[in-house]
Amino acid sequence: MKRMLTIGIVVLAVAVVASSPLWAFRMLQNTAVGRVSAGYLVTCNDPGGFTHWANANISWRLNTSGQGAGKDGALQNALASWRNVTSANHNPTYAGTTTAGWATDGINTMLFAKGNGCSGTCLALTALVLQSGQVIVETDVTYNSRYAWNTNGSNIDTESIMAHELGHTLGIHHTTVTGATMVGGYSGGTGPRTLEADDNAALQCSQSRYPV
Repeated sequence: MKRMLTIGIVVLAVAVVASSPLWAFRMLQNTAVGRVSAGYLVTCNDPGGFTHWANANISWRLNTSGQGAGKDGALQNALASWRNVTSANHNPTYAGTTTAGWATDGINTMLFAKGNGCSGTCLALTALVLQSGQVIVETDVTYNSRYAWNTNGSNIDTESIMAHELGHTLGIHHTTVTGATMVGGYSGGTGPRTLEADDNAALQCSQSRYPV
């Protein structure tokens, strides 16, 4: 039975995710039209398909209010991690700053705020705006500002969590592979900054099924 789960990441006191074989990644399936923040975990060949972009070039903007100031380098590095996946043509880029927020406005926005459906142990949450056919046309990511966000490698590491949430914005759900960027819980450190083979395979899966 498929499970629909929120597309975000939570903070864990210790790592509790068991090691799994490669290609444990799951794609994000949601056939609704409009703004969603949850989806089913499905395999790459699921007959129902999964969320995906129809174009390769995806530009991102950073809201610098609150803790957003000084986070542009972290965002650019996280974008580069996904842009550099071999055998995938997705081209997520940094387009500068914005005052836009958590709204369906045609702008792919990263922002730091309280609320927006992300509270308690939730570190960050992604919203996708979908058209018919599970085509992604916009995404926003909200980072829980009740936590302290750092860029120097200490917790909470901004680049690590941005890399994870960007995976969601590309239609990727969670994996159970220890050390992979798309594991659903964060227990500290900078490990998620670097994509693992399982993460790369997820984006390659999207490229293979829905070429951009």
